[in-house]
Amino acid sequence: MKHILILFTLSCLMAQKHDRYEEGRWEEAPVSSERMKSMVIWRLTDHLELSSEQAEKFFPRFREHREDIKQLGKDEREIYESIRDQMDGDKKLSEADVKKTIDRVAKLRKERVDLETKFVLGMDDILSPNQMVKLGVFKERMMNEMREEMRDKKGKKGKMKRNKKKGKKRGRRGF
Repeated sequence: MKHILILFTLSCLMAQKHDRYEEGRWEEAPVSSERMKSMVIWRLTDHLELSSEQAEKFFPRFREHREDIKQLGKDEREIYESIRDQMDGDKKLSEADVKKTIDRVAKLRKERVDLETKFVLGMDDILSPNQMVKLGVFKERMMNEMREEMRDKKGKKGKMKRNKKKGKKRGRRGF
């Protein structure tokens, strides 16, 4: 029983070390971030069927909007890190602390929705109504497409691994 407890404690410590909100983690991957930005721009241009004139006006505003959204995400992560630090210090959180934290996160999420709405509706001088609707649902659509692509890649890799394992077994048996 002691060994299980020790292993559990060590695994928790290692999990904290590799926590997805670890400080500095979000700045570590500029290459994949740049690749992702390029893919979003390409998909947006294609999905909205932007003309070159529209793109020249649209993307500066889009970049500014993304920075605002990025700041909200940073603020939200800071809240999560603060709570995690308090919990790591074995501090018992009061009901008032929990309520305050939930309210702060909810406020940031509302701000995000308001920013998204304001951004889409503010594009009426650049985009047609149909393009505005496409922009409004773009993020959800792109995320779904990316999930499907990842599933397809993962499924293909899984099949390849299974086939390789089968091949190795056959090789040992002489078939």
